Amino acid sequence: MAEKTLGILELENEPVKHPGFLAGPGTFQFPVKRVKVRGATARKVTEGDKSVKHEYIKCARQLESEGVAALIANCGFAGLFQAEVSAAVSIPVALSSLLFVPFVARTVPPGRKVGILTFDASKLTEDHFEAAGWSSTDIKVSVAGIEGSDSWRRLLEPVPDIAPSELIKDVMNAVRALLKVEPGIGALVFECTGFPIASEAVRRETGLRVADCVGLAKMLIEMSP
Repeated sequence: MAEKTLGILELENEPVKHPGFLAGPGTFQFPVKRVKVRGATARKVTEGDKSVKHEYIKCARQLESEGVAALIANCGFAGLFQAEVSAAVSIPVALSSLLFVPFVARTVPPGRKVGILTFDASKLTEDHFEAAGWSSTDIKVSVAGIEGSDSWRRLLEPVPDIAPSELIKDVMNAVRALLKVEPGIGALVFECTGFPIASEAVRRETGLRVADCVGLAKMLIEMSP
């Protein structure tokens, strides 16, 4: 039986290839096939530019034709196109870890919120939540981001030059700030696909559960026939 392959719809920006990132060695124990989505820069996708939607659909169909078993994206803001991309192919699609939020919300005690850590909190809107199948009127969430940090600026570059330690530091600082304002958070969901390298450090320091896109990708592959 052939090994199942994960398809990744990538931004035009060069992906970070350090271990632990989606394009890094050893992140997944199964084959990965990646394709760049033409026109989908980090800035455009983060700002909700829907002009790239058809390119996401085109690339999804290409990867399906090449035999991938499931599809993710390397930017959670691409989740705006979840419905359209999913409808265009017959394989499982999960473009954003925001899809985890309803599940995670059911795992925390009543009265506790889900904390969402994102690349840019000023750009994450109710449209992104609704595209993931839920609303902040039904699920109480608190959102924080790394906007303005060195990592944020570097990840917007066409070829990001970023040290994992720098990104982990900025993620930790954002988590600490969020928990200071919202101490009643019961679990965290990381929207940004660069944040999984910090997941274990955040779990250790906060004692909170953390859901991220690496876990989402592994689940998709396990689900796939």
